[in-house]
Amino acid sequence: MVLGTMQDRISDRLEEHSKILASISHDLQTPITRMRLRVEKMEASTEQQRIVDDLREMEQLVRQCLSYARGTLSGAAVRVKMCPVAFLESLASDYQDTGRPVTLFTTVSGPIMACPQALRRVLGNLIDNAIKYGGAAEISAHRDAGGALCVSVSDRGPGIPEGELERVLQPFYRAAASRNSDVGGAGLGLAIAAQLISSLDGHLMLSNRSGGGLTATITLP
Repeated sequence: MVLGTMQDRISDRLEEHSKILASISHDLQTPITRMRLRVEKMEASTEQQRIVDDLREMEQLVRQCLSYARGTLSGAAVRVKMCPVAFLESLASDYQDTGRPVTLFTTVSGPIMACPQALRRVLGNLIDNAIKYGGAAEISAHRDAGGALCVSVSDRGPGIPEGELERVLQPFYRAAASRNSDVGGAGLGLAIAAQLISSLDGHLMLSNRSGGGLTATITLP
């Protein structure tokens, strides 16, 4: 009884915080965009371009915060029966058609129950990261001993320190020594991916590859 009441209070508090974050992020979008548009009309100079770049980065941070907050409040995604092979082939083809280095290896059979939109967003995030940091993305899929679908996205980039592989999945955490230390962002990309997979009763795990690189694996029941 006491434990249930405590869980309800924690859940209510988290929802309240998410609503506040969503509200603030939403309200910031308009003035930031307005400032950027005004600065873009100013006489071109090195300083003017720096300000424009800073404002664009701020816009990206706000969009990520809003996306995370909305995801927290949205609840579980609607699931449908889908063919994972056809889905992955379509996803890989979309990247290949634009000349981006993505390869697919899969021996999966049988359907799964999942939300295509959520799954595409998660894998798109992981593939984009693999290309950004490793130059190319390798997608593979198989079923584990229990029949769960495992989809991995691997690269040959610098990887992430072993002690921070779990922490980078937390919202707003950016590892000082990881491969994302030299780029902008709020540290929400992987948190959003983990959140979406969790809404499908699955999980996201990161691991460093032998010989260098990172592998991000999502597992869906």
